[in-house]
Amino acid sequence: MPTEIAPKLATILYSHRPKPFAAELELELTAYELIATRGRSIQRFPLTGIERVTLRFSPRNTAHRAFACTVRATDGKSVTFDSLSWKSLIETEKQNNDYARFVTALCERAEGARPQVELLAGVPPWKFWGVLIEGLGLLAGLVAIALYSSIDRSWFAAGLAVALFAYLSFWMRDYLTRNRPARFLSGAMPSLVLP
Repeated sequence: MPTEIAPKLATILYSHRPKPFAAELELELTAYELIATRGRSIQRFPLTGIERVTLRFSPRNTAHRAFACTVRATDGKSVTFDSLSWKSLIETEKQNNDYARFVTALCERAEGARPQVELLAGVPPWKFWGVLIEGLGLLAGLVAIALYSSIDRSWFAAGLAVALFAYLSFWMRDYLTRNRPARFLSGAMPSLVLP
């Protein structure tokens, strides 16, 4: 990167705790590199050596809707971070605005430093289709259980099957719609995989 451009790019910081009792992951995005620090471990990713940045919708459950970013370097090193930070065993903090600002800047700088970088949204195609096929099979099974329970006049079992069908249908629609595999450019960040 030319030296006259570097001073214009401010260093951006982002940190989160990926698990309740894990060490905090601190990220520093400079004009030339991404630095990931967790405890005593420090990983450096020169922007010119970033091979792929993947953004995805990564829900923990209905209460913990999170978004995740994975950065992979050409040397095989990688780091993953997300928009949710654990404060205690039961308390989390959504860092949506800071996360979105950080990953947007990361994608812009990585693409500027290495135009052939892959900017990907969603999950890999094999995982997308696997979730779709398994999910449809599970939904079909719930419909069969609800029908059989209704015929047998087991109203509780039928109601439970219908409730599970509704919940899983909503979850699958949200997960698959947001995580459809795609490529993007940093100038057109995909809103479905950002908070």
